[in-house]
Amino acid sequence: MKKSFKVLLFLFLAMTITPLPTLAAEESAMVIGRVYQIEGDLLRYLPAEKDWVALVKDAPFGTGDTLYSGTGGMAELAAPNGSWIRVGSGTQLQFIDLGTDLAETDVASGIARFYNKGARTIIKATSPYGYVLANPGTAFDFYVGENSVEVVAVTGEVSFVHSATGARYYVAAGSTSILADQGQVSSGEGTVDPVWDQWNQVREDFWAEKAMVRGRSAEYLPPALQEESYTLEENGRWERVPYEGDWRWFWRPTTVAAGWSPFTMGRWTDWYGDQTWIPSEPFGYVTHHYGNWVYVRNNWYWAPPYAGVQIGLPLLNVGFFWNPGRVSWIHSGDHVGWVPLAPRETYYSHRNWGGVHGMVVNDNNIKRINVNVRNYANARHAVVINQNNFYGVNNYKNVRLANVNTTIINNYRAAPVVNNTVINSYGRDKQRYNYTNVPVNQKPHNTVINRIQQNESIIRKTQGRRENAAMLRQEIKQIPEGKIKRESRVATPKLTNRIVPAKEINRPKSELQFQQKEIKKSGVGGTETGRAQTGRPEKQPVQSEQVRPERVKPALPGLQEKPSRIREAQPVAPQTAGQPEKPAQTGRAQKPPVQAEQVRPERVKPAQPGLQEKPSRTREAQPVAPQTAGQPEKPAQTGRAQKPPVQAEQVRPERMKPAQPGLQEKPSRTREAQQVAPQTAGQPEKPAQTGRAQKPPVQAEQVRPERMKPAKPAPDVAPEKAKPAKQGKREKSKEELEKK
Repeated sequence: MKKSFKVLLFLFLAMTITPLPTLAAEESAMVIGRVYQIEGDLLRYLPAEKDWVALVKDAPFGTGDTLYSGTGGMAELAAPNGSWIRVGSGTQLQFIDLGTDLAETDVASGIARFYNKGARTIIKATSPYGYVLANPGTAFDFYVGENSVEVVAVTGEVSFVHSATGARYYVAAGSTSILADQGQVSSGEGTVDPVWDQWNQVREDFWAEKAMVRGRSAEYLPPALQEESYTLEENGRWERVPYEGDWRWFWRPTTVAAGWSPFTMGRWTDWYGDQTWIPSEPFGYVTHHYGNWVYVRNNWYWAPPYAGVQIGLPLLNVGFFWNPGRVSWIHSGDHVGWVPLAPRETYYSHRNWGGVHGMVVNDNNIKRINVNVRNYANARHAVVINQNNFYGVNNYKNVRLANVNTTIINNYRAAPVVNNTVINSYGRDKQRYNYTNVPVNQKPHNTVINRIQQNESIIRKTQGRRENAAMLRQEIKQIPEGKIKRESRVATPKLTNRIVPAKEINRPKSELQFQQKEIKKSGVGGTETGRAQTGRPEKQPVQSEQVRPERVKPALPGLQEKPSRIREAQPVAPQTAGQPEKPAQTGRAQKPPVQAEQVRPERVKPAQPGLQEKPSRTREAQPVAPQTAGQPEKPAQTGRAQKPPVQAEQVRPERMKPAQPGLQEKPSRTREAQQVAPQTAGQPEKPAQTGRAQKPPVQAEQVRPERMKPAKPAPDVAPEKAKPAKQGKREKSKEELEKK
């Protein structure tokens, strides 16, 4: 009975719920990124022309594209697979491969921050000195210079693979960074450039604010486009309109002027041979590169991909894929025009952009393609202009021909793509690559092309065997883990400014003087939240940092806590004249905190009364505290010079011996220098509370009490000859036991 009920329930749901398109359909679509923000100049390289053109906001990018930011330029880029990239001044970035689960880019020079916001995407960022792999939920800074690179983890943990040695190194947020050159790898401070970090935080705040504006738009958009919900909510509304015999939810813009129509506010540009729309409206990118436009009730409505995914509403059978601009081309004499395509109407292009309603045009089949203008649903709403205005304007509304509906149907011919047949001067017009009419006065010197051509050969070789996330995860497991040697010293990356006047891009390098500068200024904090990147013992105290709590042990009363990473130096409070010395709460003498340092413990000997401990390595000189008035003279030193305090380190408790009264404890490794507190005049010496001489407070550590020996009260005996205190009967010597 229960089984029959489950079967009936399944059949009912199958009839009433319209399924979403399968993931396999999305997998076949090309992944195209978008330029979200530009400050200053951002240029795109044209391989066919060996020249550069200026990009604008909402320009697309994809596999094979090379971008270069100008002096002082910054830009934000994002792809639907969840990979986000921000570039700083003088950065050369080339996209090696963009897939549904992979984003591989090459940073030849400059600074870039990568965010992996995808659910299953792997980011691979290459450079002349090695590459970085970043899993979902991570972020990192990549500083690439002429002489070296630096990798700073901002969120999570990333891997760096050194090209020269083939070793793998982990870089974690809140820890040290990785510095690498052609021969070796060392660790860096882990800080980020403060100005750069602030700009990234401004962009993150922008997206955090826009994420709150979702509304109904988030219900009708596929997951990869839901971050665009705010553009639709702020510029239009969803309406339920009749279309093809059913009621459907379509979006209508409300911030446009009367008489507006799609594919008019913006311009066409030639991108990989296909005419690509560069919109001017704030909502233009999503609505002109995804989905379709339909004309209903004397208004233009946007039908999104997956339209009608709600229960009871049929789909339009429009999958989620990017396209340059879904229009069909028409021409007649000196005029050229385009018709916005309705859902399921065929889109022709030179490249396979994905989707079941697209067809690739080549030299073999173009003559066999027959397009009938009368079959287009929106033929009467075509945009027609003079050929001379096709690549020269940013708004076709003012140059559009009026009242040509009947003429289009009767006299205009359709063409699958734009070529010399459609526009007479198409092949000779270099303006077809422009995104804007603003001239480019400064461009990168042609020496940067060498790296571009190297990557282009890699792209051609790997087209048949593209990498994916699974392959990279398996590859990283096979790479041996490297170990940084402390003697390794790699210089911080320096950036060479190769931006020159446009007329000097081909001038010999020997005749130019390229200026170099440090890519990263003095960093403050290592993440967006201001945490300092530390972890190197020899570094000075830095700003607040992230400490792994599982490695921090609680401090005893009156002691300072010992973190697993470098802490800020803590000043020692001066003792007031005439103030009696306070006994240590834990039976150890108080000592001032110092900086961390590693010293060989076997060379450290206990200090005699009134002497400071002798370190095995050079330390900073420590001044001797002045004697308080009325205080008895301290015993003379035994020929050993006073030594400065040493830096904090880890002590092995099993090697520690008890100190005698008035003497300092002998550590097995160098600990913080202990100062003998001056005794107030006339004050009697206080006995140790636990039977041991008072010792300075040490960092929180674990001591094995069974190996600690009791101290002998005689202060004049050298520590190495000290005998254990009597406890009842005398212990028999070894000779007596043998005779017995």
